[in-house]
Amino acid sequence: MLSHINKRKVLRWLGGLLPTIVCFYLIIPFSKPLFKEEYSTTVKASNGSLLHVFINANEQWYFPPDTTVVPNKLKTAVIAFEDEHFYQHWGIDVRAILRAMWQNIQNGQIVSGASTIPMQIARMSAPKKRTYINKFREICLAIKLDLHYSKEQLLKLYLDHAPYGGNVIGYRTAAFKFYGKDASLLTWGEAATLAVLPNAPGMIYPKDSSAPLRNKRNRLLKKMLDKGVISDQNYRLALLEDLPDRFISFESHAPHLARRLKSASPQQWLLQTTLDETTQKRCVQLAGKYRKIYAPYDINNLSILVADTKTGAIKAYVGSPDFFDAQHGGQVDGVMAARSSGSILKPFLYALSIDEGIILPQSYVRDLPTYFDGFSPRNANREFQGVVTAHESLVRSLNIPAVRLLNYYGVYQFYSFLKLAGTSTLFRNADEYGLPLILGGAEVKMWDMVKLYRGLANNGVFSDNYLLQGQQGSQASAQLISNGSCQLTLEMLKDLKRPGSEYFWERFSNSRPIAWKTGTSYGHKDAWAIGVIPEYTIAVWCGNFNGEGNKNISGAVTAGPILFDILQMLPVNSGNSWFESADMDYKPMSICSLSGFRATDACPVVDTLFVPEEMKPLRSCDYHQFKYFSANGQHQCCSKCWNDIGREKKTVTVYQPDIAFYLRKKGQYIARAKSHYPKCKAYTTQNTLKIIYPNPNAKLFLPRDFDGQLQSVVCKAAHQDENIKIYWYLNEQYIGHTLGENKMEMILKNGWNHLKVIDENGSSDAQRIFATLKDN
Repeated sequence: MLSHINKRKVLRWLGGLLPTIVCFYLIIPFSKPLFKEEYSTTVKASNGSLLHVFINANEQWYFPPDTTVVPNKLKTAVIAFEDEHFYQHWGIDVRAILRAMWQNIQNGQIVSGASTIPMQIARMSAPKKRTYINKFREICLAIKLDLHYSKEQLLKLYLDHAPYGGNVIGYRTAAFKFYGKDASLLTWGEAATLAVLPNAPGMIYPKDSSAPLRNKRNRLLKKMLDKGVISDQNYRLALLEDLPDRFISFESHAPHLARRLKSASPQQWLLQTTLDETTQKRCVQLAGKYRKIYAPYDINNLSILVADTKTGAIKAYVGSPDFFDAQHGGQVDGVMAARSSGSILKPFLYALSIDEGIILPQSYVRDLPTYFDGFSPRNANREFQGVVTAHESLVRSLNIPAVRLLNYYGVYQFYSFLKLAGTSTLFRNADEYGLPLILGGAEVKMWDMVKLYRGLANNGVFSDNYLLQGQQGSQASAQLISNGSCQLTLEMLKDLKRPGSEYFWERFSNSRPIAWKTGTSYGHKDAWAIGVIPEYTIAVWCGNFNGEGNKNISGAVTAGPILFDILQMLPVNSGNSWFESADMDYKPMSICSLSGFRATDACPVVDTLFVPEEMKPLRSCDYHQFKYFSANGQHQCCSKCWNDIGREKKTVTVYQPDIAFYLRKKGQYIARAKSHYPKCKAYTTQNTLKIIYPNPNAKLFLPRDFDGQLQSVVCKAAHQDENIKIYWYLNEQYIGHTLGENKMEMILKNGWNHLKVIDENGSSDAQRIFATLKDN
């Protein structure tokens, strides 16, 4: 009797506890996601269009959930097929459950499920064998889902994770895999097909007959017609639609970028980039077009990067023309590959030198045979100009003036600037790079170079590029060049001659100015073209990823045309065609019209130019000097002799002998310098004579002829007066004399040699030369 009473108490206690447990279970919010995060990583353009999709770890195509709204056609079809009373019930449809139970009892087996959409979510989130106990679990979970989620959220949750056959999960994935379109563009027939598939996903597999799937779809369409959901016309058109008979492959418009982003964020399923869909696709097409054009010339690779100049948002990213071109390293990401810089660093050296007060665009820079302890730079055309303006030197990309300018500015200072501006590939110290740094002695990434050129366009404020939306606010920036210097450099770069028909760009009203620079690495392995306008910064690289050199590879000829094709396809902003400058960034300065340096009283023609406000003092012109001449104008004189021959003060243009030599070779008239009055007691020789080859302390290798004899070396000297004889001495032995074009062949001994030249007036110059015998 007591045992019977205890059992009744236990049952009564359990009867009160069980509802409490169930209520507590229903009230507690969900502590973790209902579905495992096993989604496909999707990479999208700024407008939401797909750029690349990765299959997930389970070999499934499975779009991650997003915030888009379920399209009305699909929502209507799904509710009509799966859960007619979806908006009326509270997670379960009691009438449908009772009906299903009665049908199952009558048949002695489960023939009807009566599952609502929340119940199907419960089953999909934790699949189990179909039993009454598991059905009760699904009912409880469905009620809980209905308590904690809105109807629209539940519908979205179901469709995002519903199986659609094969390895396709989710309605948005299915819309792309079966119809090649976004779900918002589905027709009534397509929506009905996707509504019935989760109920029997195996029917999507291509078979000889698609009748079961068609019949199921058509029954749903008829049901929606009968309920007045769709019109008779829409019903008839939907019946005519074909069923999907294959899986459509996802197109990849940015495979290198997608792989880079996925590697950097392996747990981030949705990667919303800053890429512009139209610009990206056009750049991919251009890359493929030029790959075919250049293939016959054995140029197999190229890369393109386009960024928003102001913000650094990347608008187009092409790592190579064909990701699947295994023969030519198509999977190499050229945007992030380190390649020789060629000449593309030169604009920054010129801008920094302006700030330092070394030059202005109008200033003379020397273009002469130059030797720096084993390094002797050469211009691409193997010629010497004597002197050129900094503007002409940069526009023509002359190497010797750039090296001399770097030597004057300082390798370490320029190296430090590159590091601060964001060049990430400088793994050696400044001394190890040395002066060749400015000619391509260091490798750089296209990513970094776009960053640097954007900084030049943003008044010297350098900040990083970015690829994902929302990253801009985290980018640090620093001003490393003054506003005025940047503007002057951009003006110089605007004058570079364009390739092909672009040469006459100023004659066309739809053309626009661009500041751009080309670069070709030593051995013709890399061709660069980088341009910047107020809206965009464009970078192009051409070459071969295997590092193979090719004489056909050239910055202006190979990369330049691609850059201008990209420029022409970018949208035009008519109200912002060039960079704006502010008067407050400049100050007036009197400049010698000849040399481009700060004018002195000796300069005959002076221009007033506006120079950067923040630049250091510019050096004075030394090409014009005051000198005293005799009354008859035949000799120069000084205070020791002008009482005897009279005096007249005049301004003269003075070129160093080596500069005068090369200017004369180019056809420029250089007046002969007047010699000092020979009877003057204070007379001394003047610096009118100079050895121009070999360079000071040069080291030469001397090959032998076939007969074993040492080959001779042709030495050169320059004199301000072409009518003066020059006498040559090697190791204190007289070799001979020259007049006019002063060249002399001589045989050097092994080791150090001493070369000396003297003119008939006593002016002299000397050099030490180290010669090493070299066997053929």
